[in-house]
Amino acid sequence: MQDKFQIDRTEMYATLLSQIKQNDNFIITTHKSCDPDGMGSELGLDFLLEKLNKKHTILNPDKTPDRYMFLDPLNRIHSYENRILQSTQRESFLIMVDNSDIGRILDISNYLNAEKTNIIAIDHHDKVSPFHGLFCFPEIGSSSEIIYELMELAGFEPDYNTAVALYMGIVMDTGQFKYNKTRPRTHEIAGKLLKHKFPTEELIRKIFEDYSYTVLLLKKDIYSTLDIYPESKLATIDVTKTILSKYNFTTNPAEGMISELLAPADIQIAASFSELENDAVKISLRSKGKYDVCSVAKEYNGGGHKNASGATIKGEYKKIKIDVIEKLMELSKITH
Repeated sequence: MQDKFQIDRTEMYATLLSQIKQNDNFIITTHKSCDPDGMGSELGLDFLLEKLNKKHTILNPDKTPDRYMFLDPLNRIHSYENRILQSTQRESFLIMVDNSDIGRILDISNYLNAEKTNIIAIDHHDKVSPFHGLFCFPEIGSSSEIIYELMELAGFEPDYNTAVALYMGIVMDTGQFKYNKTRPRTHEIAGKLLKHKFPTEELIRKIFEDYSYTVLLLKKDIYSTLDIYPESKLATIDVTKTILSKYNFTTNPAEGMISELLAPADIQIAASFSELENDAVKISLRSKGKYDVCSVAKEYNGGGHKNASGATIKGEYKKIKIDVIEKLMELSKITH
């Protein structure tokens, strides 16, 4: 028997595909600092729009991180800084994937009309406020799964490169299929993509493991900032500009280490505090099971998922850290 969610999704997929078919000129984008799920969704849409004979381009607010460049071997993804905004392109429909926050697409928002009626947002994050053009599926583990469903509904099978991008998007946002949003359908889609017989172990290592030994040294320094609050089942780390500059990094190549903090059985919540330019702090929050860290991220105009969220906050580093830790301690106290 088909569950209500599946029925609702089928109707939403059909409506979404219909809206895409009704328009002819598209710009595809995702959030700044794109990740494999955003890229997989973009490249999947690129393939679909190509098949539908639609004029389109992928245009992101900033450059693709070096470690993810291999997902785009045909260089289909462009960055805004390399393009000039043309008046004719203001008539385009903007499809924003893996994101529902217009602020996170930076200058790409220049392509929106004054009423913001030329946008389609395809997302899967939690606690997203509805708006015109939003198609959000918070019960699904990745946006790449949503794009696959659209392709299948339209009657198209992805080619090799598109299958790789979609698969890696699913792998990233389902935590290699371990997060709670991983569904039987997730594995079914992954199985269909794997028919292309791409080297999964090699690809997964490229995303999660292939880095310089200096990253190990960086992680050692970051771990030296580790604080544990046993009564709150909380662990925190700091990623300061001083630590990064010691190894000539301007961004943190070891972002995934926050998930390592959840490995101990008696740690349920983890937080990373990263010092940015312009008096800003990036907080990354992770948790297990019932601990809803997204509710804390939302207090700082952030978002994400129940167990994986974040925000960027303007202000003094130490004050922000104290404030966030207090909120996480309260979350631990009230969660049963």
